[in-house]
Amino acid sequence: MREPRNPFRMRASEHIESDETFVRLFSPGVLEMLAEDLWSRPQIIRSAPGGGKSSLLRLFTPSSLRTVYSLRTREHICEVHAKLTELGAIDDTGPCLLGVLLSCGHSFAALEDLDVDEGRKRRLFTSLLNARIILAALRGVLELAHREYPRQLSDVNLTYESLPDLPMGLPLSRGDELHAWARDIEHAVCKALDSFLPLAESGLPGHATLASLMMLDPRRILVDGEPAAGRILLMLDDVHQLTVKQRRWLFDSIVTYRAPVAVWLAERLEALTVDELLSPGARAGRDYDKVIVIEEYWRGSRASRFERLTSSVADRRAQEAREVEITRFADCLQNSLDGDEWQERYAQALTSISDRVRRRTADYHRFSAWIAECDGRTGTPREMLLAWRTLEILTERELRKTQLAFDLELDTGELQRRDASDVRAAAELFVSREFDLPYYYGLSRLALLASSNIDQFLWLAGDLFEECASAALLRQPTYLTPNSQERILVKAIGRVWRELPQRVPYGTLVMRFLESIGNLSRAETMKPNAPYAPGVTGVAILMTDREKIRRSLLGSSEEEFLLLGQVIASCISHNLLEVHLNQKCKGQYWMVLYLNRMLCVHFGLPLQYGGWRERRGEDLANWIEGSPSPSPTQTSLFP
Repeated sequence: MREPRNPFRMRASEHIESDETFVRLFSPGVLEMLAEDLWSRPQIIRSAPGGGKSSLLRLFTPSSLRTVYSLRTREHICEVHAKLTELGAIDDTGPCLLGVLLSCGHSFAALEDLDVDEGRKRRLFTSLLNARIILAALRGVLELAHREYPRQLSDVNLTYESLPDLPMGLPLSRGDELHAWARDIEHAVCKALDSFLPLAESGLPGHATLASLMMLDPRRILVDGEPAAGRILLMLDDVHQLTVKQRRWLFDSIVTYRAPVAVWLAERLEALTVDELLSPGARAGRDYDKVIVIEEYWRGSRASRFERLTSSVADRRAQEAREVEITRFADCLQNSLDGDEWQERYAQALTSISDRVRRRTADYHRFSAWIAECDGRTGTPREMLLAWRTLEILTERELRKTQLAFDLELDTGELQRRDASDVRAAAELFVSREFDLPYYYGLSRLALLASSNIDQFLWLAGDLFEECASAALLRQPTYLTPNSQERILVKAIGRVWRELPQRVPYGTLVMRFLESIGNLSRAETMKPNAPYAPGVTGVAILMTDREKIRRSLLGSSEEEFLLLGQVIASCISHNLLEVHLNQKCKGQYWMVLYLNRMLCVHFGLPLQYGGWRERRGEDLANWIEGSPSPSPTQTSLFP
């Protein structure tokens, strides 16, 4: 298959047909999130759409493992091979893991529409799931053994005699017989789903247990008398497409069984109930042995790892382009504003700000040493500009305090103590907005804009790479200036913003709610004294208000918070808001809702975390009803 000019557009793993292309594009950094006990306990993998769940699962299928092993000496693939060997999926002879991948998105949920009792629905669901797991496992066995499916199924031998609670009529010896048995069950259940006639109670399979979990024992599945694999991994993808009852029963069954097979379940956050999304512990493995929420894994202390991951992913994609020669994606992005073309603008801005600071402090002796200190500094024009803008913020903070009886001079040591990194970051944002300088540029900030979601990164990077590739075909320089990067990113994010009403549940209300948060954040961020430096990017409500929202969702009389809870849950499950529970401030505990970093671009906000403003739950509910939050035009960048 001919790969596209822009490999960043190949985002969903199922859209990458070639296994060789898939493993070349796969970055081994993704495997860092897997737990040490990944083969002994059930693993639940969750994320917003595009988090990378399906790609992770595909890597452990027989075709991908075989491809990694056969290409193990090639650049990039050798890294993936080394990591898979470390995890025990590959050894010196080749793949030693049988990965059985099954999507839960086909027909299962439709069983809930059948006009039969709940017990019958559950047995039909169990039988269909058993059948499809067995069919997927048999296909995988032959693929791992380099045999042709289904022609060589008779080469597979099975030994299930000592297993209890096996379904009636189960063949116990040959793979082709087991395949025919499972295929007949699948056909019978699907025929009932397609029929407009009443469902006959007789003649349809109904299994009481998920016996396929016990059957996937590497000691009981033989090819030419030898175990098919050293270990078996069952991977159930798209679990969020099951009904609530099916999903709960599946999770409980897997946790209850002491199966000889490792089980991974992958689902979107939208599978969680609204109550779960707002509950502490919902994503920390309260009910199951191990829960991985991909976006949460990469946040916080692992943010630098995510930046390294995105850099690796971007380089692999860039090298995959067939019509242009770009080996490092970072080379496409200018990463600083220190070039000669910016110096005149810096000089003009420096003059403007230094004059403004002098005028503002002319009647106050206390700032004399600070002004002299700034006058005596040396550095690049950009460094000097940021130093003076930082000084302006600090003097404004001092002037807004209650006036002192004596105008005592502040020493330079006090200036150095207050000149912190968060204030300098606010100064950079203020300067960029006042003097129309680019702010959203460079690979590091592009990684931040991804909000720990790999698909979001690929989508934004893809728009940047498209312009680079076009320039390369026209024999023009392939690097993008900071201005060009910001222009492309702002345009791309604006397009997503306009599409929100069609993309997420409660889309119009979600947009109204996010706009209120964005406007409030911008109004607070752009205050001249930068009180929440480097800026505000979220709101918070008391945990007691969060509890009121939960009770509303559970059917209590506090219905005024019901719609608010549904809108917040829609935002969280689609990675539009990040929720942080039990944040202590002013002696109280808060639920903080941070904007997706992509939305920070839309509202002209910084990309750092930490700044948030408290609001009542009633205020947030009113935003959804249409009561406006402060407009960003209500504040000024300078006094």
